[in-house]
Amino acid sequence: MNNKLVIGMDFGTDSVRGILVNPYNGEILSKSVSYFKRWQRGLYCKPAEDQYRQHPLDYMESIEEIFTGLFQDIDPDLIKQVVAIGTNTTGSTPVAVDEYCRPLALLEEFKDNPNAMFILWKDHTAIQESDEINALARKWSIDYTQSSGGIYSSEWFWSKILHTNRKDPQVQRSAFTWLEQSDWIPTYLTGTDKPAAIKRNRCAAGHKAMWNADHGGLPSSEFLCSLDPSFYHLVNRFYTTTYTSNETFGTISPYFVEKYGFDSNTIITVGALDAHHGAVGSGSAPYTLVKVIGTSTCDMLVVPKTDNPPLVEGICGQVDGSIDPGMIGFEAGQSAFGDIYNWFKKMMLQPAHAILNDQLTTEQKQWLDDGFFNYITKEAAALPVTENDLVFTDYHNGRRTPDADFTKESAAYGFTLATHAGHIFKALVESTAFGSKAIIDRFKAFDVPIKAVIATGGIPNKSPYIIQVLADVLACDIQVVDSDQTCALGSAIFASLAGRIYDDIGEAKQVMAAKVVKTYSPNTANQEVYEVLYKRYNTLATL
Repeated sequence: MNNKLVIGMDFGTDSVRGILVNPYNGEILSKSVSYFKRWQRGLYCKPAEDQYRQHPLDYMESIEEIFTGLFQDIDPDLIKQVVAIGTNTTGSTPVAVDEYCRPLALLEEFKDNPNAMFILWKDHTAIQESDEINALARKWSIDYTQSSGGIYSSEWFWSKILHTNRKDPQVQRSAFTWLEQSDWIPTYLTGTDKPAAIKRNRCAAGHKAMWNADHGGLPSSEFLCSLDPSFYHLVNRFYTTTYTSNETFGTISPYFVEKYGFDSNTIITVGALDAHHGAVGSGSAPYTLVKVIGTSTCDMLVVPKTDNPPLVEGICGQVDGSIDPGMIGFEAGQSAFGDIYNWFKKMMLQPAHAILNDQLTTEQKQWLDDGFFNYITKEAAALPVTENDLVFTDYHNGRRTPDADFTKESAAYGFTLATHAGHIFKALVESTAFGSKAIIDRFKAFDVPIKAVIATGGIPNKSPYIIQVLADVLACDIQVVDSDQTCALGSAIFASLAGRIYDDIGEAKQVMAAKVVKTYSPNTANQEVYEVLYKRYNTLATL
């Protein structure tokens, strides 16, 4: 009987999104969104210091809101038909946990300590530590960074652990081990309380912690302890084996069974990073670049292992099974995309809000906020593309790919007294497109062809102007899929595999993955000019 349902949950930067899916026809029966309350208030973050932390209670409370929201407007008895739940999260977003798998921030003595919370992907406080990791890796007998593009990032697992160990001895002493958020969410959903029982996901392990089967798993104990003595008490508490998202992590915790009515045999799948599941939810295929576009971008690519792809320098990583099981998954990306547009909006509107604060109603302030991008997009779109245009780089939050460098700052060239807000927004949009082109150029430089490009996320579905500029700069078609929930959809696809509804991911994607609803073709009239502007972008990138 075709009466099984699955849930996909996508833990993003500011919220978690959940979908209830009929896996036999791909119909999404209900959706739910829960925003992280403490994050919305800016707690535990210091943007000027690149510190971004999230409290575990934000995740725990939002999970309950998602489960409530998914079933509030439909037959609550359907919850018994849910056979599997798949999840994904941001990353690298690690947290220190105790011997019972509890994030230290859940303990009274650490409840307001940012170092005991999840260190969000965009936290760049560990730049010095990543430099040390890279320096040691270049001298070591095994180059543990070779599958990470040759450069280890301050955004990633070991950098953040080392920085915390040095900054906060109390957290360093109290941490039994460290978990990625993508491993902790399944741990919490299953009620697992023994670190040794956690099935670490290959996606985060390979792309963020330098796990690779060819060198026996994680970097050796000798490497980590040579890096810093603070690793001595941790090295035997990590892992050697990793798992892909089509595998079962465990069954749902009795807590959720009792509170919501799930069947006690409901499967929780092995986790992964959000963009990797987003690629699957978008219908990933060999040599198709899937751009998961949000506050930042992750550019995902799968290549059959039988093609023996080369090691590509300067990308985030290439890992067997990190996206589609049985294929090599490549990750690249930009550390800021939508964040750049939101920075510009805030910069433009903040003075107006401050000046008119007492004269505007809440509704009027919201109207101003909501109307900003409509207005500025029309201004930018009306401008011609010329060789003398203003050019920005897209390094407002450092550079992720190619060649990670989070000390990089954005640069611009071409301001005049005639420059207005529309010119600036146009240049910012083009900068994010140039950053995308730099990534594709890096793949091509290593003879990895890009045969198609898919765009998914909120921006591709909301801003035709941005995607048209992207098509013009890349000089190729951009296919936009019909879902703004492709990350959650990818998790649902993996849930259907773990729940034995499908045995083959290709078959599951054919039914459940998002479909292409619009294709943006490049405007050939702009391509020669964009080549000139792109050269200027690359010159600025060297500053």
